[in-house]
Amino acid sequence: MFEVMNESTGNILGIRATGAISKGDYVELGQLCKRLINREGEIHLLVDMTDFKSEPPSAWHADFHFGREFRHKIEKMAVLGDKRWESWLTDFCRHFYALEAKYFHTNDVEAAWDWLTEEEKQVA
Repeated sequence: MFEVMNESTGNILGIRATGAISKGDYVELGQLCKRLINREGEIHLLVDMTDFKSEPPSAWHADFHFGREFRHKIEKMAVLGDKRWESWLTDFCRHFYALEAKYFHTNDVEAAWDWLTEEEKQVA
């Protein structure tokens, strides 16, 4: 499932992927992103993969559809994790899920939030 993180604010959405991610989870995430995009325009997304366990093949189409639908509206995507394959996943995300994507180790959560907000800080 995806859980919205308390640190989410403005056009920045933090989600925690926990357990197994289903097709329905992507539908709910898509609805959440649509509402945020309609309100804010382009968004920045942090995905915390630390407690992610699996994604069954039945969810793969929804996963791909999410990327195809929102790729040009997710300006930045920070992937937070502690496994090597999550870093590789982030390289994949650069092409299919977001205009920019960057991997951060779980210990660098503050750096991930800072990277997502650095543009807003420069404007303010």
